Amino acid sequence: MPTSAFSEATRQARAGVVTTVRLSEGATVSRTRPGEVRSSEDIAAIREAALVARAAVDAAIRAAKVGVTPESLAAIVEGVIASERAESAVLGADIGRGARFPAACCVGVNDRFVNAIPSTTALVDGDVVTVDVAVRLRGWCADVADCTVVGRGNARTHAMVEGCHEMLAAAIARIAPGVRWSRVAQAMQQVAADRSIGIITSVAGHGIGRALHERPSAPCALDRELVAQTDFTLIPGMVLAIEPTVADHADGVRTLDADGYAVGVQLIDAGDGSSMRTVSGRHGCSVESTLVVTATGCERLDEASASTASRPEHTS
Repeated sequence: MPTSAFSEATRQARAGVVTTVRLSEGATVSRTRPGEVRSSEDIAAIREAALVARAAVDAAIRAAKVGVTPESLAAIVEGVIASERAESAVLGADIGRGARFPAACCVGVNDRFVNAIPSTTALVDGDVVTVDVAVRLRGWCADVADCTVVGRGNARTHAMVEGCHEMLAAAIARIAPGVRWSRVAQAMQQVAADRSIGIITSVAGHGIGRALHERPSAPCALDRELVAQTDFTLIPGMVLAIEPTVADHADGVRTLDADGYAVGVQLIDAGDGSSMRTVSGRHGCSVESTLVVTATGCERLDEASASTASRPEHTS
């Protein structure tokens, strides 16, 4: 989930700046501090928060049917969070100009899916819905999102949603101690290129723990800043929220530039002070998982049987 106060990249997107991500094979040395390394007790506490967030997301996704409103999906999320004696990490968050985020979660629909305030417009067949939930439980945070196509939809939107999930799977398969984040980002970017879907480069994953958004930034594509300055090496005990965010695009629009680098999809303000939408009007979606780097790979903390592990890949 993007920060409630928004990152500089999101503010630029609001102003109509197109963000372009370019691949580079150059070796880099991180010039920023990596994320915190958590103890087993910390990880167990974050897992509890992540399981609440996952339960809330799953309940809302199951309820995303024709005729249901995004506002009612947010109410379901709020109920699940309250039943677990947790709290929403976004309800009441500052979104600028004296306004506060009015819901327990973000619920995006179609082209309006980043930082999305849940609307009162009933869902129809073919809508693409993203539910993004951030939870705080006993002082620890977790961030989880999922997306689905309402009703039957069409092959194109289903392919986009599947591609977004495949990007997360590619990240999980690549994560292991000693691996540079740029290699994980490259794996996600390659899935998007193979699937011919656009990447929202103004949204990135992030460290998570006592605060919802912590070091490091973990983008789902490569850019020059990551390669030159902010790349980092994965370490056991590092907890990250991984968030591939994508959009459909018109036929003939390139997702890679002439050098083979990903081109970021442009977003603009949707007009409600928080939500962002694609300039093109094309649908988009995101998925997000809170996970921990282990000695052999990683574990998804938002899964009850957290046993997802990747094969180590010790490339620099």
